[in-house]
Amino acid sequence: MTPATEIEKPAPADPLINLDAEAQLISAMLLDSRRVDMIVDTIRPEDFGIALFGRMFATLLHEAALGRTLVPAMLRSHFADDADLQALGGNRFLAQLTGDTYALVFDPVDLARQLADLAQRRAMRAGLLDAAGACADLSKPTAEIISTADAAIAQRAANTVIESDSAETMRAFLAQMDGGNTGVLCHRIPALDGLLGKLRPKSLNILAGRPGMGKTCVVSSYALGAAAAGQGVLFVSLEMSREELAGRQIADWSYDDERGRVPYHAIETEDLNSWQRQRVVQLSGEIAKLPLTVIDAGSLTIGRLEMLVRRQKRRFAAKGVNLDVVIVDYLQLLHADRKGLSPYEATSEISKRLKGMAKDHSVAVIALAQLSRSVEQRQDKKPMLSDLRDSGQIEQDADTVTFLLRQEYYERQNEPESGGDKHDAWAARMERVRGTIDFIVAKKRKGSIGTATGRFYGIYQAVRG
Repeated sequence: MTPATEIEKPAPADPLINLDAEAQLISAMLLDSRRVDMIVDTIRPEDFGIALFGRMFATLLHEAALGRTLVPAMLRSHFADDADLQALGGNRFLAQLTGDTYALVFDPVDLARQLADLAQRRAMRAGLLDAAGACADLSKPTAEIISTADAAIAQRAANTVIESDSAETMRAFLAQMDGGNTGVLCHRIPALDGLLGKLRPKSLNILAGRPGMGKTCVVSSYALGAAAAGQGVLFVSLEMSREELAGRQIADWSYDDERGRVPYHAIETEDLNSWQRQRVVQLSGEIAKLPLTVIDAGSLTIGRLEMLVRRQKRRFAAKGVNLDVVIVDYLQLLHADRKGLSPYEATSEISKRLKGMAKDHSVAVIALAQLSRSVEQRQDKKPMLSDLRDSGQIEQDADTVTFLLRQEYYERQNEPESGGDKHDAWAARMERVRGTIDFIVAKKRKGSIGTATGRFYGIYQAVRG
């Protein structure tokens, strides 16, 4: 009997569409319904290059989920009037899908992987063709064209799937254990290290707060501490320039030497005396030796970010350093690759892609996030998970969520008129919270939640304690 895939049918001209393999996979499912479970996590209906086979695949998945036996008659009832099926031979084609055991020769998982790979290649080609076409449109900014091309490639890399049996999984675990207790620590903020522990590779860690809570100061101190310990750090700054960030880092770095501290205000305003100028040059030379790279980007898509992380990981490796942590300041300033999404949809997409990026590149990702104004409307300013702005997906994807709270910031806004008991009580409260910053771990996938207090030294843009 003629194999199902050799039936007379139009052959697609696209080398990235394998009609025979798609037909063989459908045939394999009809011959043995148990094969559905083997491939369901490998390929999706939209991965088929022939739309008819994609619709057939979706139908068979649905019927199998209902516990029904898969037979050609089932497809006949769903596709009786389908013009695409008639072009392939109609009922004769359906009958030959299970007319012999030819499809049993092929491994359905291998077939599914091949078809999924072709689908990824088609998507990448489409994105690159879009970028190529945009090159001729002089109204398109070059940065946007680059982002389109990068997003096409990054989307393929983001589909990395690791499959392993129990033995392989256990070997991977033991290899990781023998490799040491991997993870990132700040070392400069023991209170935060104590709460979060080591930030593990493949983890997404959200650091959130309202404006004025010191988010950038915390991650800047974290980056310097981790880099000083020899861990590779990539700092992606979407809100401030690299020069401004460098000034903050120099002031922060100076704090640990009481005799050589340089206030950030003097650096920011360039109001430095001769000694301070020499000190700044010395400090900048010390920081320059750290395994710390800064990306200054006013606008960045998540696809472009993934490309940059991939590139930087190679560059760190070329220097003999592992890229351990990627810091993003901040999440809501990233853009989704797809246009026309609502803020909720865009933030959800970015959150999921950040988690995927952490897993694909085996890095810990720290992403800053803004909180909604609802925090300001409450008497108790302590943030809650529901305050994460634009998307509940952030909470779902994150391995840890840590809120920052500086009570001093709010107390300063509520200073009563001088004199009297109210002002005395306010002054007492101010004294208790002056220079403090609370770390509130509201979610920790592996471990306990809790609160700890550090020290915020705004004059040096430094966080310690």
